[in-house]
Amino acid sequence: MADTYFNLADALGSSYKPGDVEIDSCMYCHPVVKTNNHDGECDLHSGIHLEVSEEPHQMRQVVNLIIALQRMKKQVQSTEFTDEELCNILLDNLVEEYVTPRVQERTHQAAEHYTHTGSNRKCFICDEFQKSLVLSKGVTNELQAITLQGANMSLRVQLDLCAYTSSATREQGLPVVLGVPGNLYLSCTSVLGKPVLGLELINKEILKDISGDMKRFLFFKTTSGQALHSFESAKFEGYFISTSCDNRQKVDVCKSQDAPNRLTTFNVIDA
Repeated sequence: MADTYFNLADALGSSYKPGDVEIDSCMYCHPVVKTNNHDGECDLHSGIHLEVSEEPHQMRQVVNLIIALQRMKKQVQSTEFTDEELCNILLDNLVEEYVTPRVQERTHQAAEHYTHTGSNRKCFICDEFQKSLVLSKGVTNELQAITLQGANMSLRVQLDLCAYTSSATREQGLPVVLGVPGNLYLSCTSVLGKPVLGLELINKEILKDISGDMKRFLFFKTTSGQALHSFESAKFEGYFISTSCDNRQKVDVCKSQDAPNRLTTFNVIDA
């Protein structure tokens, strides 16, 4: 690679003359270049003594030195100043300041999750018309709301109401999972874009912690002043477990608590 030479005189301004430079050396230091200002041609005050080493430096160091000289020529107004003032001048002109911008970016909120409290409640559920929930087994398992009397009351399905705690503060009610004997659990899923209630066979150990798509098993239980309870889907907010006003119809979900021909409040009776 060819050597690159840099002429300091070109950068110090027109007042600098090559004849003002003389070479001096001593046994304790490297040869240095001294600039003298006896004839007043240099704008620097005589109180400043500049020494430039002849040792090779990087181009960046040379440019920084030139910039510092030009700044000092404009700032120094006296030939007499204390060591502290001189130190401040050098720091102001020779020390580079780096500013690191602090960028704050919005982060996505952590996914909400639910943890089983270990509290389970064995219970029966019936709607406002006193229809009980019965497990109907066929091609698919489903719950139906049927009016039962006498010995038929044994057909009622016993539900396992499992309570959960949420990682976020909510006002929608107590998070619960509703289980049916045989490791069946009520879930709210979407079929052709419409939320529907069904029963899924699943290991209860998987339901110890619930988040993401598993929220289909979760419902928010709220209680009204008449000790009636409603169950809102956690995955499809605004959809409630409901029964038909007619007998022997499938238990499903409806979009509103005031949906026509649907009942969304229930009595919860300990088993």
